[in-house]
Amino acid sequence: NYYHVDYPAPEANGIGVYLDGKPGAASGETNLQIGVRSPNAGPRRPMTLTLVLDTSGSMEGSPIELERAAVKAIAATLRQGDIVSAVTWSVGQTAMLDGYTVTAPNDPTLVNLADSLQASGGTDLNGGLQAGYALAKQYQAPGRINRVILISDGQANVGVTEEEIIGAAANDQDAEGIYLVGVGVGDGINDTLMDTVTDAGRGAYIYLDSPEEA
Repeated sequence: NYYHVDYPAPEANGIGVYLDGKPGAASGETNLQIGVRSPNAGPRRPMTLTLVLDTSGSMEGSPIELERAAVKAIAATLRQGDIVSAVTWSVGQTAMLDGYTVTAPNDPTLVNLADSLQASGGTDLNGGLQAGYALAKQYQAPGRINRVILISDGQANVGVTEEEIIGAAANDQDAEGIYLVGVGVGDGINDTLMDTVTDAGRGAYIYLDSPEEA
């Protein structure tokens, strides 16, 4: 997913499969590459996003800068009518945005939220996730893309409670689930924790090592 290969788009309702090969290092060996391409996407559905933002003390320095860059990058992709909630967490939780309706890409409210993020205090991942998922469920709606985005350096222990919260929301039997995207920031990232929570949430985990990559 990191690299972008410009395969031609197939016709609507089709899938393009592209094969290529070259000789390998050993005699008689061939390296085979299989590319799969879907049709171009149509207009995306409206989004309902809940940002769960780690502001604990371990985020001081580079991690909090990367978190600010990530929030601004998300803001740049949104459009009028998308809904954003945001919870910051350290030893406590604060709902910074509660069902805010975006006015345009780079909405000033979201940019100001990013600039306001500061690191201090301990780490209560459980509390942050509970507060975030409560907001996500409140604004979950059919026909919308519903996502929770956890941005953290992962310096906490994940337990059964967190996995149950995330898994239950992702596997909603009555509606499309609320899936979790994990964004790791900082040199001390706990990849195991971020992999665990995103697996439970049926989502992706990505790592940012610079503001430009956001």
